[in-house]
Amino acid sequence: MSKWADLPQDILIEIIRRLSIYDDFVIFGAVCKSWQSVYSLENPPLSPFSPRCPWLLLAEENEQSIKESRGFFNLFDSKVYNFKLPELVGKKCFGTSFGWLLSKGTDFEMNLFHPFSKHLLSLPPQPYFSDDLSDEDDHNFELDPIDYTDIYVYKCVLSRNPWNFVTHEYDCDCIIMVIYTNYHTLAFTRPGNKAWINITSQSRCFDDIALYKGKFYAIDCHGKVFVCHINDDTAFTEPIAFYNGTKDFIPKYIVELSGDLLLVSRRQGGSHLLEEELIEDNPIVTIGFTIVKLEWSTEVRSKDEYKWVNVNSLGDQALFVGGNSSVCLSASRLNGWKANCIYFTDDNREFHHSTLNGGGYDMGVFSMEDVSIKQHYQGESLSYFSPPIWYI
Repeated sequence: MSKWADLPQDILIEIIRRLSIYDDFVIFGAVCKSWQSVYSLENPPLSPFSPRCPWLLLAEENEQSIKESRGFFNLFDSKVYNFKLPELVGKKCFGTSFGWLLSKGTDFEMNLFHPFSKHLLSLPPQPYFSDDLSDEDDHNFELDPIDYTDIYVYKCVLSRNPWNFVTHEYDCDCIIMVIYTNYHTLAFTRPGNKAWINITSQSRCFDDIALYKGKFYAIDCHGKVFVCHINDDTAFTEPIAFYNGTKDFIPKYIVELSGDLLLVSRRQGGSHLLEEELIEDNPIVTIGFTIVKLEWSTEVRSKDEYKWVNVNSLGDQALFVGGNSSVCLSASRLNGWKANCIYFTDDNREFHHSTLNGGGYDMGVFSMEDVSIKQHYQGESLSYFSPPIWYI
């Protein structure tokens, strides 16, 4: 141990700057006192690390807002870690990937923020009105900024890490795609761009987007799957498949698993409320999931040469869905996580305002093996504004 403790500080700095996982960064600081001193010098880290496994970013509480902190729940040790993050006070957060969060405030400002390194990438502000509204609608359709927290951003997916670890600069080739506007339409931008570019599509009301084999795919509420074709400053979608085994109101996710494109349907049930009635419990809760995968014909592909095949097992994978980029990860590499399970958070905003305390009730772990649902977080974390999401 003494030889490791005697390593020169400049060597230790080079080592710590080559780490890519935040957990390793923390372990580095626990080796010995000399390493701890370097850890303190480099904290927050120069580069934006990813967590080794997903953490649950809890809802902002009044006390946390005063202290400018946010809580992260680590399932491995069942502990909540609070980090001082004034950048997220009063912000609605969306999970992306590579350790980044999309944050949005009532001032319409949007950023990609890395809570561990404190890197903040300013994005173009969201538009005040949908491009689909006419000039007359623009003059008559006015909302308070707080209204936009519910209707204007729904998902965010990255094509790659927006931070280049070689140049230590933002990667202008990274594509940042969102589902936004009250019509749930698609748009994208890149680091440094001044505006969002709308993606032309014959459909609206998209539920989810995913990066699959180097391209973005999207699914709408009707079960139609589209591939996105993106050029420098234009983009359009092409329909490639349709799944008729679902209904418009059923939440849908798409995600890649071992080279396959999966469509995940979230089955929900519960009591229906009378208008204006509020109850303490969530009126709609998740009761299960169904998964199908898209299979193409081995012959020359056309729009009709595909089929949907039921998926009864995720194998070693764990699936994470909710207000984040949908993702499958190997459970054997994630401490504390179970294979063949779906970890979900409460992303059904339409029902958040039917409760006394907002969203966060409908969270848990669905087992594909025995179709049971258990809780992954035993505490209470509720919010109308920014309920818990996966931080990946």
